[in-house]
Amino acid sequence: MLRIILSVFLTVFISITAFAEIKIGALLAISGPASHIGKPAEVILKELVKQHNQTHKEKIRLIIYDTKSQPKMAIQYAKKLIKKNRVDVIIGPNTTGSALAIIPVVQKAKVVTMTLVGGTSVVEPVKKYVFKSPQKTSTAIKKIKDYLLNNKITKIGVIADSGGFGQDGIKSLKKLSNGLEIVGIEKFNKSDANMTSQLSKLLNKKPQAILAWTVGSAGAKIAKNLRHLNQNILLIQSHGLADYYYIKLAGTSAEGSILPATKFIVADQLPDSDPQKLLLIEFNQKFGKLIKDSSVHAVYAYDAFMLIMKGFEISKAKNIPLVDALEQIKNFISVTGVYNLSKQDHCGLDEDSMVIIKVENGKFKLVER
Repeated sequence: MLRIILSVFLTVFISITAFAEIKIGALLAISGPASHIGKPAEVILKELVKQHNQTHKEKIRLIIYDTKSQPKMAIQYAKKLIKKNRVDVIIGPNTTGSALAIIPVVQKAKVVTMTLVGGTSVVEPVKKYVFKSPQKTSTAIKKIKDYLLNNKITKIGVIADSGGFGQDGIKSLKKLSNGLEIVGIEKFNKSDANMTSQLSKLLNKKPQAILAWTVGSAGAKIAKNLRHLNQNILLIQSHGLADYYYIKLAGTSAEGSILPATKFIVADQLPDSDPQKLLLIEFNQKFGKLIKDSSVHAVYAYDAFMLIMKGFEISKAKNIPLVDALEQIKNFISVTGVYNLSKQDHCGLDEDSMVIIKVENGKFKLVER
C-alpha cells in the first residue's frame, strides 16, 4: 500500500550510507498558537527518522526544540542547535515571523535551514543557507489573481494580520496587483477578539470580494465577522487557511470561501494524469488521519525531510556541500509539489503546484487547477 513512499525512501536514502551520523535539528511550534502545525510535524519527522534508522546502518539523530510559536525562542534554540548540538541541518520553524528571526543566525553559522513557512520574504531575496518547502506567498497571490481576473472580479478589499505572514501578503499583493483595484487595506492583530470594524470599513467601499491574509484561528474570526455583516460577498482566504482546521473553527461561515491550496487537500479529485496523485493518495493513507485532526501544513515537514535527504544523496554523489546539492534538485515529486530548486530559487514551486478550492457543504471542492 505504501510502495510509492517506500520506493522514494529507497531511492533517496540508498546513496547516503557513506555518511556518518546525520544530525537534524528541528524548530517546531509544539506549543503556542501554531501548535496545530508544530505537533503533527513532530510526529511526521519522528516517523520518517524511525523508518530510516530501521533500514540503514548510518543513523539520523533528530533533535527537536519547541519554539512555543515565539521568534525569540526560535532564535535561542537555533543557536543551541548550532553551537551545542552541532547539527548538520535545521528543519523549521513553522511560522514566518520565527523563520525571519533566525535567518541572521543560520546565515552566519552557514547551516542549511529548510523552513516550513509560507512567507515569500524568507527566500526572496535568496539567502545562501535558507530554503523553504511550502509555496511562497507570491505564488499563492498569483494563483488568486488569475482566479479573480478569470471571473471578472477586479475590485477587492484586503484585511491582513500585523505579523510576518500578513505583512508579507500585503507586500506581495502590492507588487503583483496589476489588473486589480485595491479599495482598501486593513490590519489587525491575530489576538484581536474580532475584526468587525476593519471589515465594515472595507465593505463601505463596495468591493466585489474581500481578501484575507492570515493563518490559524484569526481566519475563522474573519469569516464569522464578515458573514455577520454580509452574507453574500465573496471571501478569499490565504493558502494558510486551506486547512481542515479552518472549517472546524469557522463552521458554516466558511461556506463559499475560495482558497489557493496544495493539491493534497483534494487529491482524490485530481485527474489520474497528475504526476503527484498516486503519491498523495498513499501519503494520505499513512498520515491522513493525523493531518485531518491537526493541519494540512504538517505535510511541509515531510517535504522538508525528503528534500534534505535528496540533497545528501546529491552531495555524496558529486562530493559537493549540501547547500549546493539542494540547489541542483530538479523534478523532485513530493507531497506539496514538484520541486525545481536553483541558486536563484530556494523554494522551487510555481503556480502549477497549487489549485483553487472552495468550501462547499463543509468540505473542500476542487474549483480550478
